[in-house]
Amino acid sequence: MPTSIALQVIVAYIDELLQVSKYDEGEPSNGLMVDAGQPVTRIAAAVNTSFASIRGASEAGAQLLLVHHTTWESIDLQLKTQKDQALRDASVSLYGVHAALDCAPEMSNADSLAALLGVQVEGRFAEYCGGLAGVYGACDGTFAQLAERASETLGVAVDSWENNQSFGRIGIVPGGAGMTPMMEEARSLGCDTYVTGEGSMYTKLFAREIDMNLIFGTHYATEAPGIKGLAERVAEQFKLPWSFVQEDKDIL
Repeated sequence: MPTSIALQVIVAYIDELLQVSKYDEGEPSNGLMVDAGQPVTRIAAAVNTSFASIRGASEAGAQLLLVHHTTWESIDLQLKTQKDQALRDASVSLYGVHAALDCAPEMSNADSLAALLGVQVEGRFAEYCGGLAGVYGACDGTFAQLAERASETLGVAVDSWENNQSFGRIGIVPGGAGMTPMMEEARSLGCDTYVTGEGSMYTKLFAREIDMNLIFGTHYATEAPGIKGLAERVAEQFKLPWSFVQEDKDIL
């Protein structure tokens, strides 16, 4: 018989591990979002609460889906109710870790991405919802090598702009963190390069005008390592199998 763990035992562990109660994002974003009432024998992880990830978790035989992006009424609109019902119909509970994962010391999205890119973390920055969502530190090699390594490790064709001949100190804030105040803070910490998931015309313009190298690795791909790392940690804690539900390539 497979190992079976009560859902609330796992929930209590993640609540404490990531201190989810300290984060208030205006609508539920961290913690148990949907309780399907089933003990857990397998965990699934995904970046988004999409219909595809719900279906993938169910097909994998998971009773718990860990996600970075839960389903928000402000974003999903009427689809939130439909997704919540799809989870219950599939007997899959949903646990979201948004700011709680963004800002988790040593295991955040930024820490996970830094490890993949070979950046030695020296400190944190980028205030977000009461925590710090970014890391900064040193990196060997050249900017071109960093961009190539990002493409290889993330599995996407990154966009990169070399605006400074100096290279060696990197600021990383995964996801949709192309905000100029975060970039300026990275610059004030001595960073010559900024890595995030996505940004706007203003992000690219600001980077050029402050002589900062810039890499966009897509919102999805830069945040996938963090939720994978969390799922692996939780699965190891409870001796459960786990799997990652990959989104369709056109979302990357």
